[in-house]
Amino acid sequence: MRISSDQRSPRQRFHLIRLALGIRLALGIRLVLGLTACSLAWNVSADAQTPPPLSPRDMAMTIPGSFTLASVGDLIIRRPASQSADEGVQAVLKLIRDADLAVGNLEGSLSNFRTFNGPMNNFMGTHEVAADLKLMGFDMMNRANNHLFDSESEGMFATNALLDEAGIVHAGTGRNLDEAAAPVFLELPQGRVAFVGMHTPTFVIDRRLAATHREGNLGGRPGLNMLNLSEVIVVTPEQLASLRRVRDELLEHSTNYDNPRPAPGNEPSDRLRFFGSSSGREDPTYRAARPGETPGTIDFTMNRGDLTRILRSIRNAKQYADFVVASMHAHQSQSVLERMHLSTRPPDFYVDLAHQTIDAGADVFVGTGVQTLRGIEIYNGKPIFYGLGEFFREAQWTLPVQFGMTDASPGSTRQGFARNFGGSSQSLESMVAVTRYEDGQLAEVRLYPVELGSDGPDSRLGIPRIAPPEIGRRILERVQRLSRELGTTIDIEGNVGVIRVGPARSGRE
Repeated sequence: MRISSDQRSPRQRFHLIRLALGIRLALGIRLVLGLTACSLAWNVSADAQTPPPLSPRDMAMTIPGSFTLASVGDLIIRRPASQSADEGVQAVLKLIRDADLAVGNLEGSLSNFRTFNGPMNNFMGTHEVAADLKLMGFDMMNRANNHLFDSESEGMFATNALLDEAGIVHAGTGRNLDEAAAPVFLELPQGRVAFVGMHTPTFVIDRRLAATHREGNLGGRPGLNMLNLSEVIVVTPEQLASLRRVRDELLEHSTNYDNPRPAPGNEPSDRLRFFGSSSGREDPTYRAARPGETPGTIDFTMNRGDLTRILRSIRNAKQYADFVVASMHAHQSQSVLERMHLSTRPPDFYVDLAHQTIDAGADVFVGTGVQTLRGIEIYNGKPIFYGLGEFFREAQWTLPVQFGMTDASPGSTRQGFARNFGGSSQSLESMVAVTRYEDGQLAEVRLYPVELGSDGPDSRLGIPRIAPPEIGRRILERVQRLSRELGTTIDIEGNVGVIRVGPARSGRE
C-alpha cells in the first residue's frame, strides 16, 4: 500500500530527505569531477598539440619604409654617461639615438642609495642611470639575467620601477612567471614593437632566479623567465671506459661509510654519471661521442615546458606586433675546454633556440651573456646575434670602496675581473649592430666596433667608445671569422663591418 507524504513519520521523512541530498551530492561530485577531467584533458591536449601557424600576413615584418634597430650587449653601468664630451663616447651614443629602436641587456640593479631598504650587493648603479639610458636613446631592455637578484627581489623591483619611470620598456622579469614570460610592447611611429626576454641558469644556485606561476592565491614567486637545461659532456669511448673504471674503483671504498651512495643501476652502456659533489646535484654526466662529435663538447637539452612557454610568448607577440625582438642572456660554452664566459662559438642548443624563435615569429634574436663577441647568422632572412659582448662594463666599482668602508686597491680581484678577465682584453671589446630593414625585408647589418677604455684610468673604464682603427680592425676580423663559420659574409669597410643581404649573401637557410 502506498503511503502519502502526510502519513510518513518524522523519522521516515528525515531518512528520505537525507537520501535525496546524498543522491544530489553524488551527482554534483560526479559532474564536477567530469568537468575537471575534461578541463585537464583539454589542457594536456592543448599543450601537447602544435599550435597552428600564424598566417603569412601576421608572420611578416610589417613596418613600412626604412626601419633601423640598434642592438648592444650587456650594460653593467653604475653612473650616468650620456653627458660626456668624449667624442668617442658621443659617436657610440649617436648610433643608439639615431636608430628607430635601440635594445640591450641591463645587468645588475639600480636604486636610490639613500632610500633603498633592500640588501645592496654586487652590480648596483645609482637611480639616475635609468633616465640617462633614455637620454642615450635606449627604448627596450632585457632584464632576465644572472645578476637579477644581486640585491634580491627588492633590487629587481626598484630597478624595474626606475625603468618604468624613465619610459624604458623591459622584459623577462616580474612578480610571477606569467609577468616574466609575457611579451612587452612599445608603440613607435612606424608601428608596434614587442620584446620577449629569457635566461638560462649558469649554476645550480641560479635556478632560484626563476619566477613561478601564480595559481589562485598561491605561488607567484618573483623572478625571471627561465629556460632550464640539462647537459652531458661528450668524451671518446675510451675516455668513458676510463671514467667508469675510476668511478667503480672509488665505489669499492663505500663500505667505509654508514650511508654510502648506491651503486648505479640500469645505466646505459654509452653514458655514466660521475661524482661531482656530496649533494649530488651537480654530478656531471658523460657519454660516448657519436660520429662527427668533438670530445669535450657539451650536449645541452632544453626543458620542453620552458621552451614551449617561450615560443608561445613569441608567437603571441607576433600576432599583435609589427616587429618582435627575442633576447636571451646565456653563459653556456660549446666545450668544457673553453674558458668560462669567453666562449666564442654558440652551443648547438643556442643555435636551435635562435632558429626556433625566428620560426615562431621573432624578427631578430639578440644574444648576450658571454663576455666576448660571437658570430652573426642570417637565418631565413632574419639576423641572429649570438653574442654582442659588453656595452658598459663598469665592473671595477665595489660598494665597500664607494661608501668608504675599505681602501681602493689596484691589485684587487675585482680589478682583474674588470680589466683583464681571462687574461685578455676581449671583455672590453664589443660592438653596436645597426640593422636596417626596407619595407619589412632585411637590407643590411652594419657593425661598429667599440672599446671600453682598457688603457685608461678607472674613472673611464667600462664606458663605450668607438674603437680606434687598430683595435676596430682586430674586433671586426674576429667577428668576420666567427660569422663565416655560420655562413655569413662580413665586408670590412674602413672601421665598419657590413653584412649585405641578398640571394648570395643570406647565410644558412
